[in-house]
Amino acid sequence: MRAVQLDFVGRDGSRVLGLAVLLAGLACALGASYMYSRADAERSMLEGQLWRLRAPPAPVPKGQAEALAAADRLALQFRRPWEQLFLTLEGTSMPGVRLTQILPQTAGARSQLQLAGEADRPEDMYEYLRRLSGSGELRDVHLMQQRWDEQAHIHQFQLAATWEQGPKQKAAP
Repeated sequence: MRAVQLDFVGRDGSRVLGLAVLLAGLACALGASYMYSRADAERSMLEGQLWRLRAPPAPVPKGQAEALAAADRLALQFRRPWEQLFLTLEGTSMPGVRLTQILPQTAGARSQLQLAGEADRPEDMYEYLRRLSGSGELRDVHLMQQRWDEQAHIHQFQLAATWEQGPKQKAAP
């Protein structure tokens, strides 16, 4: 008959295997906990959005309606393609002509743009006016005022143009 063995702690390396299984289980539990917390946060966010969408709009006080309209107009100005306007103005620049002021007046998708500048010669000013008219970004470019500054020996001018700000339609090939 065989002898009974009461020492159940084995010394054959199963301890390392057990530790590896334990660490793998902990990693899986942490991963599942992280995924659950992200899903719960997303669910809470979506419930909040759904609640806001279902809620009736709050009545706007009379004095605040004008302020909101002014804020909307201001926000619209920030969405304008300013970079395209500045690139157009830089692309039409020429020696002897300097812009001193750019004043946009927005009204929907079109804006009236007023430009002020200085030119060394009247011919340079008229050529600049022709370049702006042919740029494609500005329409109805016309000279509003011109005067000769005796002290600085320059021609000062003001011109107005309509700035089309909508998306450009690409022509079909």
